[in-house]
Amino acid sequence: MIASSGPVDSDRLQRGLAHVRRRFGEPGLAANLTHRTGYFAGDDGERLAALDLALRDDRVDLLWAARGGYGATRLLARLDPAVLRRAPKLLLGFSDVTALLCWAYVHAGVPSIHGPVVAQLDELPEHDRERLWDLLAGELPPPLLADDHSVSLAGGRVEGPLIAANLEVLRSLIGTPHMPSLAGAILAIEEVGERPYRIDRALTQLLDSGSLRKLAGVVVGDLHGCIEPEHGGSQGWTAAEVIEDRLARLGVPVLTGLPFGHAPGRNASLGFGVRARLDADQGSLEQLEPVVR
Repeated sequence: MIASSGPVDSDRLQRGLAHVRRRFGEPGLAANLTHRTGYFAGDDGERLAALDLALRDDRVDLLWAARGGYGATRLLARLDPAVLRRAPKLLLGFSDVTALLCWAYVHAGVPSIHGPVVAQLDELPEHDRERLWDLLAGELPPPLLADDHSVSLAGGRVEGPLIAANLEVLRSLIGTPHMPSLAGAILAIEEVGERPYRIDRALTQLLDSGSLRKLAGVVVGDLHGCIEPEHGGSQGWTAAEVIEDRLARLGVPVLTGLPFGHAPGRNASLGFGVRARLDADQGSLEQLEPVVR
């Protein structure tokens, strides 16, 4: 259990660890797991040392983030990807952990799981936990299906590697060596707490940087709390309208409203870097190969 980003709430962590212990036994805990330095789980040196130790530990198969927050991007340039290439390990998390998932995929070719952090685990429905257990066992989860809240902005059926990411964290990797190529990929994005104009700005940067050139398709998960405050100064489009304006013109399938991300009580796990099929006409996202082999 690692804490590469923000400090971890002890009560939520213990409730999540109870599920882990029932399923896998006693996990190893990073030395900084309960530390707090500003808005980090310990200073950069503490977080880097704990993460590096876990990457080098031959007994470790899975590095599971206790929470997101902010801070992982501060560590990327100081991590040694050769360690992961020599002894691949699975990374699991979402939100700020997007940075680590991208780092592992770009520099070591290692797939990961975009899924719940440990502190979130107890707050999810059983079927979301079962989906995660399936992925960790090397099984293929059932397709993720659209519901009444889903909208197909552009139809079609495509296949490609699935890159699942927090939008703002992915945007922050543009221009760095840690930004994954999205050519031929299905991009799955989610966001929390960003006002619509900031979502617009992030998507515009992805577009203008050429990062979305040759993209195969887009899946949009939760945009939780992505609203303009009542007395904000940028009243106008909703987050959903921004998504339609920026992405529907790409000429690729775009499906919105799938149940992954920050919304309370839901966060379906997705394989990161493994082949998937998006059917925006039928409203489904299907993983085609396992993460664990």
